[in-house]
This record gives sequence, structure tokens and C-alpha cells, in this order.
Amino acid sequence: MQPSAKPEPIADVTLFLEGTYPYVLGGVSSWVHQIITGLPELTFSLCYIGAKADPQAKQHYMLPENVITLREIYLHNELSKREQRRRRIPAELRIALYDLLEKFYLATTDAERMACFWAALEGLQEVEKRFRFGNLLRDREMWEILVAGYEEFCPDESFIDFFWTARFLHLPLWNLWKARDLVPPARVYHSVSAGYAGFIGAVTARRRHAPFLLTEHGIYTKERIAEISQADWIYEPDRFQINYSEGLGKLKQMWINLFMFLGKVAYDQAEKIITLYSGNAATEVEFGADEQKISIIPNGIEPTRFDGIYQQHMERWQTSPEKKFVGFIGRVVPIKDVKTLLRAARVVCERMPEVEFLIAGPYVEDPTYFDECQKIVKLLHIEDKVHFLGMSKIMEVLPRMDVLVLTSISEGLPLVVLEGMAAGKPNVCRDVGACRELMFGRTQPDRALGRAGRLTKIMSPAETAHALIGILSNPATCVKMGVAGRKRAEQFYSMTTMLDDYRDLYCQLSGKPKQPPAPGAMEPRARRPKGLPS
Repeated sequence: MQPSAKPEPIADVTLFLEGTYPYVLGGVSSWVHQIITGLPELTFSLCYIGAKADPQAKQHYMLPENVITLREIYLHNELSKREQRRRRIPAELRIALYDLLEKFYLATTDAERMACFWAALEGLQEVEKRFRFGNLLRDREMWEILVAGYEEFCPDESFIDFFWTARFLHLPLWNLWKARDLVPPARVYHSVSAGYAGFIGAVTARRRHAPFLLTEHGIYTKERIAEISQADWIYEPDRFQINYSEGLGKLKQMWINLFMFLGKVAYDQAEKIITLYSGNAATEVEFGADEQKISIIPNGIEPTRFDGIYQQHMERWQTSPEKKFVGFIGRVVPIKDVKTLLRAARVVCERMPEVEFLIAGPYVEDPTYFDECQKIVKLLHIEDKVHFLGMSKIMEVLPRMDVLVLTSISEGLPLVVLEGMAAGKPNVCRDVGACRELMFGRTQPDRALGRAGRLTKIMSPAETAHALIGILSNPATCVKMGVAGRKRAEQFYSMTTMLDDYRDLYCQLSGKPKQPPAPGAMEPRARRPKGLPS
């Protein structure tokens, strides 16, 4: 008799991680590491979702002892020839399934589409061992649905363009579906974003009759809409490139509709939706989330880590130092809009020659963008004023910076801003994400602490420069904002509070009794890898 396979261990929590931990550095990855290391009494499984398998990929984080499984799912892996072939399915099952799919694709309301989706998902279970992606490509019923959708929604587009767009829309979803059994078992399924991770998390939780929790740092759907609107990899006829009054083309709209729907699937299935600040919560409601499900749990840090840097900063700014340094900490990529920072640097350096700019963060993610930034530095003749430091340890570069600047186009609640506040550094931030609450406060007691920095509009070098000059030229302002930021970080953004809130959530959803960690079991503070947060 063959011995039975050892059953896979059931984790307390399976985390769905799209393009983040443990392979990618960034603010979300740092947060995930904080959660895992800060809750050592719970076990975690990780389900990493990436674009394509990369043999050169390396983990940037050493996995803590309470991570029991790591699985990888890739959205754009090529299908085998077998998967591309059509497979015969009994007529009664095929007709029933395609009837559900037709109702789903041609639904005219969100409620109808969602109901049809869950029904189709249940129907797919009846035929899933027989069904292949080739059936979607070659079954006559699917072809008729495709033609009906084209005639209903895109009659003015090329059918060939519509067909290939539809195929590429479905491919990553099929790869997710195909990998569904790879998802590690858990008492709670928790996705750290909407999108593909939220989709597979919601579907897995529903099929396994387990609770599903969703956390959004930034609003995934909103970010994808912004990217797709500017994407040049989605074909559009020339008329849409010339006459912007016509709005987006139908093919881009198809991609946007996909990501809006994926977000709604996650919102619909989630028992709890956690976001970082009130502005995010309002946006989630706009995109279809139930307001009653939403709670706010801000990111947290340990301010005491920055005691020495804080003290040093306060002493340095008792008088105006001869040389002054503006710091940027993050990836050199388009969404961080480093180009606006460089243009602001030219203005600041003309007015205040004693100022230099330190840009600390990786630039290998988008070498073309980094090259463009270097060219801008040369064109603006500020080579001796702007220094790209590359990957650096935050505790080493933060003491060198007098004011931090954040020029991102999109953010959630940036950890680097919180860390700067804990170190007493004033911030000049774009008015995105939670930056307004971080700078000015969210509640009345919070606002009473004073301002921790200044806000600027998106893509405004002049405003950014003006805000930096206003702080750097006034030592009293620099000290006052630094003190306010430190107090805000201590009182309203404690990691202990954040971890307690998530511990309560996990225990509540799983029905597991709340157990504090054993003393010394694991340091509750996140263990940073080498490098910087984003």
C-alpha cells in the first residue's frame, strides 16, 4: 500500500502579493515584512504573483521563521500547445456554461454582472477538468459571444484588434485560474492589493469557504486607469491620438473595464476592507466598495529607531548650517516623477547655492528613465548639485538630509515620509495619497500638533522649489515642522497599534483565540533588507 501524501500545513494567513514581497523592494514590501515579523505567533503562507518567471530573480528579504510556504504564480507565462487545443465537453454542460458566460459578458449593470460572474464560476467547476483555454479560442459558442460583444460595444473598431485585445485580457486570468490549486491553504486569505491578487484571493476564499481580507495601500484600480490612459502598448487608431475630446479608445476602455471589474470582485467578496487614510476610503466607495466594510489602519513605524537622527537634526538647526541638503528616498521611476524634482532643484540652487540634492534609491528598474534624468541634470547644469546615491541604507543617508521631498504622481501612505517625520525632517510632498493627513493631521488633536511640512500640486517644479526654499531659508520653521512631525509619528502612527489592529482582525476572521507573542520569540520590528523603501 502506497503511503498517503503528507497533508499541506494550514497557515493562519495566506498573503496574496502582486509584484511585491519578497522579490521587489518598496513601501508595500516593507509593510508586509513588518506584519509577518511583528506577529510571530501567527503562521503565514505567501502567494507571489508576477508577470513572468525570471530565473535571475532573487529574494530581497530573508523569510521569517513563521513563513511556512512560498508559492509563485505568473500571469503571462506562455500556454502549452495542449492548453491551446480545444477539448470536447458534453453538450449539456457546455451549453449551460456558455449561457452563464453570455449573460456575464453582455450584462448591463454591475449587480447583474457580479451575480453572473459568481454563477459562471460555480458552473466552471462542473467542467474545469475538461475545459482549456483552447475552448475559449475555438468553441463556436464563445465565438458567438465574442461577436455579440463586438457588435454591442465596439462596432466601430477593427474586429481583429478587438479579438486580440479580448484574448490578451483573458490570458492572465486563465493563468490565475489554472494555478488555483497552488494557493496554500489558510484560515484567512488576505490580499495586499486589488487587481489580479485581489481576484485570485477572492475566488480562492469563496471556493474554500474561508474569510477574505483586502488591504489597499494605493487604489489599484485608479493607478491602472492612469497607466492605461497613457499606455502606448495598446493600439488605438490615429483619431484617438489626435482628437483628445473623443476620450479614450474602446480598446483601452476594455482594459480599464477589466481592472474595474477585478476590483469589484475583491470588494464584493471581502469581509473587511482596510485602507490607510480617509481619502482612499472615499475612492474605494466610488469604485464599488461597500462603505460598511471599510476601516482605516494607517501604516506604523517605531519612532524610537530614529532618536539619534532626530537629536542630531535638532542640534544642527539651532543655527542655519552653511551647507544644506534636500533628500529624495525612493526608486528612480516615472511614478516618482524625479524629473519634476530635478527641475525644482535648478530653481533652488540658483536662489540658494549652498543647497545640494541627494537622490537615494535604486535606478535599475527603469534604466531608460534614469538615463533621461541624468541628461536633464546635464542640460540644467546642476551636475555638481545633484548626487545619485543608488541603493543605500536609510539609517545612513537620512542623517545627511535636512529636508525630504516626495514628488510622486501616486502614493498610499508612504513609509519614507513617516520615517522622515520620526527623524525630525520637514517634508515637501505632493498632495497625493495620505500626504495631506501626514503633513497637517487627520483629526482635531492630530492637527493641533502643527504642520510637518508643505504640500505641492502634481508636476509643479516651481511650487516644489518655492516650498523647499521657504523651509531651508528659515531655521525656526525647519525645527518647528520637525518637532510637529516627530510628535505626529509618535502619537498616531505607532507600529504597535498597527500590529495590534491586524492581530485582532486575523483572530476575529479565523476564530482563533488571540495570543500575544511569547517574550523574545521574534523581534516585532521589521528586519530591513539592504536597500531603501519606496
